[in-house]
Amino acid sequence: MESLPKIINKIRLPLDIKIYPYLLDHRFEGKAVLPAVEAMQILAVSTQHHLPETDIRCIENAKFDKFFFIEPENSPTTNPNTKIVKAFNEIKMNEKGGITVKLITKTKSKKTGITRVKEHAVMQFSREKPDTRLSNLDTVCEKIKKGFHISSDKLYSDLVPFGPAYCNIKDSLFVSKQGALAEILAPKQSAATRFNIPLGSSFPLDAAFHAACAWGQRYLAVVGFPVGFAKRIILQPTRPGERYFCLILPVNVDMNLLVFDILLYDLNNDLFESVSGVQMRDVSAGRMKPPQWVIKEGGKRSQNAEIRK
Repeated sequence: MESLPKIINKIRLPLDIKIYPYLLDHRFEGKAVLPAVEAMQILAVSTQHHLPETDIRCIENAKFDKFFFIEPENSPTTNPNTKIVKAFNEIKMNEKGGITVKLITKTKSKKTGITRVKEHAVMQFSREKPDTRLSNLDTVCEKIKKGFHISSDKLYSDLVPFGPAYCNIKDSLFVSKQGALAEILAPKQSAATRFNIPLGSSFPLDAAFHAACAWGQRYLAVVGFPVGFAKRIILQPTRPGERYFCLILPVNVDMNLLVFDILLYDLNNDLFESVSGVQMRDVSAGRMKPPQWVIKEGGKRSQNAEIRK
């Protein structure tokens, strides 16, 4: 068995994460949380600044195990509208050239004085970029369009109740046993944010997660949140102000864990990015339930064999 790569360097870089008002529209049970897509962007910016040769457009083995709440008490502020939250980018490099990065925070207990470290996001940068294009794209999309329609209004009022900054699936979302399909608008961004997005606009992939979440509610009666993925390949960074469409393909799904592949195209069918092995699950301990109108009859008992019919 090949031995594990030896770690040859490790460093923690301090991060001042600006909490722009739009980020507060991303909420879990009433509390603002940093989106996974923003965590990846923050780590990419920090890592590329420290190691300019890093290829940040292929990300592997991502995990989002703990929410990063962004309304902590007594956070320092730069102005009345923008908070700054302190965190760290922990970078590990091994002798084979691999880079693992972690978004971590440290808190100190007032009672015991013990410092606690939390890992909110972990991922690896890789040089491998396999071709993930779908040869039968038109056929798959046509099948999905014959499925169940969910308006964007109903999606964001009933299924994914985020604030307006994160309501970026436009018109209808289509879901069928074969997957989900939706058009996405990457909103325009302020000068302060749009020039610091080496991974492209964070909004299209976040909206694709919403489509996958709706699919899970329809066919398994599960409200799933992204907790990781196997590989993300950015062929072309998505751009603010542009329209894209996402294709969600169920790979392996049950009530405990839903696994999807996600493809993001522009309206000319050019592939911009792919994410394989996206893992989603209920992180609310069963508190969050989908509305009855969206659940397909028998959906709670659906198995992989049934989904693939």
